[in-house]
Amino acid sequence: MSDPDEPQRMTIDKVAELAYVSRSVVSRVLNDRANVSDEARQRVLNVMEEHNYRPSAAARSLANDRTFEIGVLTPLRGGDAFGNSFWPLLHSGIFDQCMERGYFVSLSMVAPDRETDIKEHFLSNKRFDGFIFVTQRITELMADVAEAHDVPFTLVGRAPKHAGWHSVDVDNAEGARLAVRHLHGLGHERIAALLGRLEMRESTDRRDGYRRGLREAGLSPERQRTATGDYSGESGFEVMQRWLEEGLGATAVFCASDTMATGAMLALHQAGVSVPDEMAVVGFDNLPLARYTTPPLTTVHQPIREKGRRAAGLLLDQIEEKDSEQRHVTLETELIVRASCGASA
Repeated sequence: MSDPDEPQRMTIDKVAELAYVSRSVVSRVLNDRANVSDEARQRVLNVMEEHNYRPSAAARSLANDRTFEIGVLTPLRGGDAFGNSFWPLLHSGIFDQCMERGYFVSLSMVAPDRETDIKEHFLSNKRFDGFIFVTQRITELMADVAEAHDVPFTLVGRAPKHAGWHSVDVDNAEGARLAVRHLHGLGHERIAALLGRLEMRESTDRRDGYRRGLREAGLSPERQRTATGDYSGESGFEVMQRWLEEGLGATAVFCASDTMATGAMLALHQAGVSVPDEMAVVGFDNLPLARYTTPPLTTVHQPIREKGRRAAGLLLDQIEEKDSEQRHVTLETELIVRASCGASA
């Protein structure tokens, strides 16, 4: 038998009993629902304060049929998955927002040969209240199934064919345009571009911004040298090596990621080509490493951590049924001038 003098552990049911309301009323107060009288709401809040009651995630789950856990699905990547600081920054923004609002996060990488298993595991067992899909590929794989199961989701990036989906991205085109106009302003007219894979929307946006910047400067995009990589340092190194062997024919290069830019700069260094005296280099992302290259890398800043926070916020607002007309959030970019372009910071 329990000790009658031992204080009872507070539960949702006990709060309801002491406040003279039903369990459902306590649930509505915990979830800030409108259909509760002011008097009943105040009684519930008074009991919670008097007994220092803070509902656990499990208690809140029982109160409103939620698990208070979201799933984040991201593509399976190679050795740079955690070495590239872009991904930890993005994920930490998601984690920060979820922790602030009382949710747990499960992060999973999706391998192409396990797509069927992924769909079954994540969308059929009701373990998660919603999902964040990182990249267009994951969205194309999962979103139709999520819609069929009526599961809230948000995309980091954009899905061109589905403008109505909740999503967060940066103004990739404007960032690339700023980089090209800056290089032209320094006197460069032969501006090469090392772009990402063009099946990705962010890559085509950065390509389009690069072209727009050239046209605004009175330069022909068709007369500039371009190549595609996979956003890795290795691809930047290999493309620049090939260009140097073939004869580069450019005095500046815009790279669609900082990691590709660092690879390109290493290839230039090994070939004895001085940056920025013989070749100006501009990247995209403003990763922490950009400040510590030799010379420090001029780059387009995108608010990576904020992108994660906003994606999580959009998803949690859906889960909590908060009124919001905003479905797509576009974050601004900014040019960060350092020494690799040849201009004073």
